[in-house]
Amino acid sequence: MCTVVVSVAPSGPWPVVFLGLRDEAADRPWDPPAAWWPELGERVQGVHDREAGGAWLATATGPARASVVLNRHERPPEPEGGWETRGVLPLRAAADGDLPAGRPRQRPFTLLTADLEGASVTSWDGSALRAERLAPGVHVLTHGAVDDPSVPRVARWAPRFRAAEAPTGPPPAEGRADGLGGLDALADAGSSWGPWLDVLRESTALDERDPEALVRSDLLDGRWLGSLSLSLVAVAADDVRHVHVRLDDETRRHRESAGATRG
Repeated sequence: MCTVVVSVAPSGPWPVVFLGLRDEAADRPWDPPAAWWPELGERVQGVHDREAGGAWLATATGPARASVVLNRHERPPEPEGGWETRGVLPLRAAADGDLPAGRPRQRPFTLLTADLEGASVTSWDGSALRAERLAPGVHVLTHGAVDDPSVPRVARWAPRFRAAEAPTGPPPAEGRADGLGGLDALADAGSSWGPWLDVLRESTALDERDPEALVRSDLLDGRWLGSLSLSLVAVAADDVRHVHVRLDDETRRHRESAGATRG
């Protein structure tokens, strides 16, 4: 399941910054951030899911917003008429500030939405919809409650991210590269994101199947899931920046290696 680390600093010029690791089935096709939705115009961009047509993460300008959705573990009964993809949620939140209400038709989710005023989290577990405004500081989101200490990777890494100096500006535009080597390139590019990227690089020393790992790869219900991409996002009054690194080749290599070992 995905991991998002978010810092809320209301008095800063970039009041919300977050780091997102997207975990998904390794064989599910997707496209990197761009304006994939003509009906929303060029102001809305996101990580495009080719299978369902939505977005894992979306940003918008005029006004500046960013939103990202994380899957939860609950499995409620399918509603009459079927499920609607969770990928519409970040698009609606980024484009119009439209947050879920009533009884959503999506499978359970946690939705982070950021703008100049701060960050909010909307959670749907299949029976109750909850909304909360994040307090200033650093928070970690996964498949459960915000800052859930029962999740091993939260328990291990939330204190490390809080101890590191949080980013105060946009992510580095230079030095980008794909794969885990992209972390080194970004950290070396010289920006306030260095301390957080150092923590993330430290976490990659763990095996990708370790419950405490942030960059993950594992077999679930017969399907390989892994960390397919890394997003660094910063939101200001009239600007939003998103730097994206593909990690799916790392997941593919791990899957092939694990298959060869088992064979």
